[in-house]
Amino acid sequence: MKNTIPDIIQNEIQKNCVFDAHSIIDFLIQYRSDIYLSAHQKNWTTEFYHSEISKTIAEFEGLIIKRQGECWSRNIHQKFTPNKCWVKL
Repeated sequence: MKNTIPDIIQNEIQKNCVFDAHSIIDFLIQYRSDIYLSAHQKNWTTEFYHSEISKTIAEFEGLIIKRQGECWSRNIHQKFTPNKCWVKL
C-alpha cells in the first residue's frame, strides 16, 4: 500500500488537482482491488481501515501533495462525510 498510493497520486492524478481520501479508496477498489483487499486486517472495521489509508496518504504531504483542509464527499457506503483533501504538487 505504501508504494501503491504514491503511484496512484503520481500517475493518475493531474498536477494541481484536488483529491480526497475517498477518491484514492475508490480507485483502489476499482483498479487495485488485490492490493486493497490484501492490506486489510481481519479485526479492522472499514472505517478504521479507511482512516489508515488516509494516514498513509498524509505521509506524502510536502513531497508530492499539499494538504487542502477538509471536504465533504461520498464514501463507499454512499454516505456523505467530512474527509481530508490534498492537492497534487
